[in-house]
Amino acid sequence: MAMAAPVIGVSWPGGTTHEWKADSEIIRKAVAVASSAVVETDARLSAAKQILDVKSLIDARVDVLIVAAVDSRALESTIRAAVAAGVPVIGYDRPISLDGVLSIGFNQIDVGRLQALALYAARPRGNWVLLKGDFDDPQTARLYAGQMGVLKDSINAGLIRIAGEAYTPGGLSLNARRAFGNILDDTRNAVDAVLTPDDASAGEAISVLVERDLIDKVAVVGQGGDPLTLNRIARGLQVATIWEDHAALARKAGEVALQLAEGRSARELGVAKPIDGGEGTTYELYLQPFTITVDALGLALTAGWIDAERLCQDVQAGRVADCP
Repeated sequence: MAMAAPVIGVSWPGGTTHEWKADSEIIRKAVAVASSAVVETDARLSAAKQILDVKSLIDARVDVLIVAAVDSRALESTIRAAVAAGVPVIGYDRPISLDGVLSIGFNQIDVGRLQALALYAARPRGNWVLLKGDFDDPQTARLYAGQMGVLKDSINAGLIRIAGEAYTPGGLSLNARRAFGNILDDTRNAVDAVLTPDDASAGEAISVLVERDLIDKVAVVGQGGDPLTLNRIARGLQVATIWEDHAALARKAGEVALQLAEGRSARELGVAKPIDGGEGTTYELYLQPFTITVDALGLALTAGWIDAERLCQDVQAGRVADCP
């Protein structure tokens, strides 16, 4: 008797900072090779709703659960229940540091390091602003650790001065905009460089700089690499982004989900890591992020992440090698 094809449950966080629909389609294609079904939910940025969503997927007896968490801490008891029920769990894009969970994404320490290196190349001295993500998001601390690993010597030597830093409640880009505007007011616009937690926040910071006629004076770096950001880099509005190839991430998540459904263990597929301050072992599988500057836009074009028309919209002739 043939075994039934596995059912993959996916809990999305919702929101507009990333196009999760594209990830969903790639995961579906990746698991289609095994004729697998995919059942999805959308938390609409609500941790409370995501708890109910995950419980509903467990009750539906999915074979593997992929979770892009709104708030990984709020989900802890629900994820533990899934693991206890024998359902393999993949923390997608945002790590879930619980015993037995396999997280797939991009190492934010590495991303922070690449961000700092890119901005340092553009502004090796001067007044820097550090915009951070949500205070309660563990990814915020990881990103900051990567940045400081690069910058601490220059800060100690007085080459770089931190003119202002602020968290952005909820990780919302509009909160980053308000925080940046306040820092500019406090410093009387005496800012040379801005590190942001993501490209949505970078876009808001750039809007403020345009309004204040400072865009040619201040370098901005973000992370994510969405098409709007790549166009900003081509137009000279943003120095760099750290591109996280979500197409590759979604394919890998689909492939790993099938392997887990076939009985492979998280220990076989990821790198074991003791849980900080707790008991048990979590597993991590990280993909390589890439620094995208104006000279490296061809990477995203070659990967099919953006087409030339979108990349080159409103770009001055001769500015970008990949634009006509």
